[in-house]
Order: sequence, then C-alpha cells, then structure tokens
Amino acid sequence: MNTPQSVFQYDSYKLVMAAFLTGAGKRGQLSRAADTLRCQRSYLSRVISENLHLTPEHAFNLAKFLGFNESERNYFIALVERDRAAGPEYRSHWERQIKDLRKKNESISERTNRQALAINTNEATYFTSWTWTAIHFLTAVPGYQTTKKIAERLHLSESFVGLHLAQLAEQGLVERKGEKWQFTSGEFHASAGSPLALLHHQNWRGRAVLDAQDISNGHLHFTGVHTLSRKDSEKIKSLLLDFIAEANRIAGPSDPEDCVALVCDLFPV
Repeated sequence: MNTPQSVFQYDSYKLVMAAFLTGAGKRGQLSRAADTLRCQRSYLSRVISENLHLTPEHAFNLAKFLGFNESERNYFIALVERDRAAGPEYRSHWERQIKDLRKKNESISERTNRQALAINTNEATYFTSWTWTAIHFLTAVPGYQTTKKIAERLHLSESFVGLHLAQLAEQGLVERKGEKWQFTSGEFHASAGSPLALLHHQNWRGRAVLDAQDISNGHLHFTGVHTLSRKDSEKIKSLLLDFIAEANRIAGPSDPEDCVALVCDLFPV
C-alpha cells in the first residue's frame, strides 16, 4: 500500500482527499468516508475532480475520519476555507493561516514535544562542547554509569568526566547512587532562535567529521548535494521533519543500550 505524504506537503485539500481516499490500497475508503459524512459517494468524487467544494463542517468531519491530529485538521480546514474564499482579502487571510500552520509544523519543539531550555550560566555551559551532552546521556546507558566507563568510551580523562558529572548533578540532570551516575532529566533542546543552538550544531558536526575520518568503523555518514525543483525540495524537508519526529518517538521509550548522535541538515547551497 502506498502511504500518503504528510498533509502539510499538499497545497490543495483536493489533493489531500485524492491521496487519502483514492488510489492503490484505498478500495472502499471513499464510500466509508461518505457514510461518515452522511453524503453521497459521488459528491466526494465530484469535490475531488470538479469545481465543487467541501463545506467547513464536512472538512472537519473528514479530517476526523482520516485520523488527523489537531494541527493536521486545522491545516486541512484552512486549505478548504482558502479555496472556498470568494474575496481576495478573505483568501489572503487563509493563505497567512496556512503559512503559519506550515511553519509551526516545521518546528522541532512542536513535533517532538521538547521544551526549549531557558538560558542561564550553567545551561549556557552545557552547550559549549559536545562532551556535556555525551557524558550526560551516557549515564542513561547501564554499561556506562561510572566515571571510568564514560571516560573510556569517550577517550577522556576520568578527572575531566568527573567535573562534568558533578556540574550536571548540580543542574539536576544526573544523580549519584554509590559509584554510579544515573540520568534523571534531559528532554530539552536549544531553541532555533538561541545562540546556543549554533554552538550545539557546530559541536556535534565537528564530532561527526572526526568520526567520519575513521573509515573502518562502519558508522554512517552521508553528504549529498542535489539539484531539484523547489516543490521537491519542500517534500524532502517534510520527510526529514517526519523522520525526526519518528526518531524521537522511537528513541523515547527505547531501552538505553547505547548512545548515538543524529545530525541532520538540509539547506540551499
């Protein structure tokens, strides 16, 4: 079965309907939607293929039938309202709503439910080097909860790791239990508008370059430069955002057996 793209990749609600209600693997979906909306199947077919529009109430109920979350539903309804608009001012209003909803959907914090970290001296220090994050998150892995094991894993001195752990404990991010250090908190990130975000990106990209120099370790590193349409560029961006959200969903409840860095970029050259 072909899985439809994210609803945010479509600029027409009719294309959303076609993708989610018709085509391969969607047999009977149009009829089931019509039953839910208490309308004729032919009506939905005409909406998709002709100059006929859904009512706002039908749009709301169809979004519910398709299992859209609140953000997706609001985006879908905004598309309907814009395409139904008779006056240019009202249409422009919904164009702005659509743009804002897309921008919100592209926010990592919105998609991963992570809170931005407020800036103070300790927290600013946290993002000055990759070592802080690495030491912090390794305390969640049972095999690396001692100063010695973390130092060996990261090729750092035990005294260096110990000082980091002590400060992380002061921030409430780890706690000491006997000889072990245990992870207590860490669901945050440096927000996109923060100068700390740039440091965080630089630190881990520099670390990735160092790791890539060892071609025998079997680790994954990829850099690709492409020429493509702006529309397809937006598709890839949306796919990456979906991937980041899905990776976060998988990693959250996963058993902490290892610690990895995910570094992801897409930008016009």
